[in-house]
Amino acid sequence: MVMPLPAIRPISDLRTDLAGICDEARETQQPIFMTKNGKASLVVMDCVAYERQRQHDRYVMKLREAEIEARYRPETVSQAQLDERMDKMFALWDA
Repeated sequence: MVMPLPAIRPISDLRTDLAGICDEARETQQPIFMTKNGKASLVVMDCVAYERQRQHDRYVMKLREAEIEARYRPETVSQAQLDERMDKMFALWDA
């Protein structure tokens, strides 16, 4: 899969071509990098694309959490086993 080159525009385009920037962001669903004096200053992104990216980031975070949990808690415990363990723990506290 070939990644498209990022869109880079001068920040002055916000003043002179805001409608064009909005159209480009909506059509491409890609971020537009705005530069000031040749350096990255801000990123403009369509709301739908932004929400899609946030949802993707949440999914990735949940997958990472699941991988970590699987690594450190590889065993599964049935409800009966859990009840038995808890009963043993409470019995020790009552003693």
